[in-house]
Amino acid sequence: MFRWGDGDLAMGCNTQYNDASTDYTCDTVFRARATTFTCMTWFALFLAWEMINLRRSFFRMQPDSKRYFTQWMFDIWSNRFLFWGIMAGFVLAFPILYIPVINHSVFKHTAISWEWGIVFVETVLFFAGIETWKWCKRIYFRRQARKQEKKGHEGGEQAYLGDFNRYISMSRSDTQASTNNGMKVEQSMV
Repeated sequence: MFRWGDGDLAMGCNTQYNDASTDYTCDTVFRARATTFTCMTWFALFLAWEMINLRRSFFRMQPDSKRYFTQWMFDIWSNRFLFWGIMAGFVLAFPILYIPVINHSVFKHTAISWEWGIVFVETVLFFAGIETWKWCKRIYFRRQARKQEKKGHEGGEQAYLGDFNRYISMSRSDTQASTNNGMKVEQSMV
């Protein structure tokens, strides 16, 4: 709006699209909305892939793999439901941006052109931010594990997590109980 546009927020841009023939044009407002919408949509989709593993890099989720540059493709393909859901989100972004009735009337934005550069740069920065955050987490937990080992605790990182161990996997803990023929039966950890 302000860096590349004229900063004019115009009037009536929340109700209808005003083109250049009127005194107040909503083109800059609608293009800024479309750029923001695309960035936010892409960030949410990429975040879903990044959160496959909360600590390992998206590009090295399998550290022992010999596929240094392509392992991430196999990792995202391994969960096909997530893969096709994210692909559907990418594909649906384009009709939402470029079909005139949908973009002007429903979403109150318009088609973008050079703004795609902003979207790509922000996407790279988003990926870099998440990867930096994960890198910091790995360093932090390695240091905490070393501190625990020096204190004589076994288990390294797992011991540091303490009460949060039960949330690491989907297996049942020994404190969870199920009912079998009306009797309470304790289940051991799988």
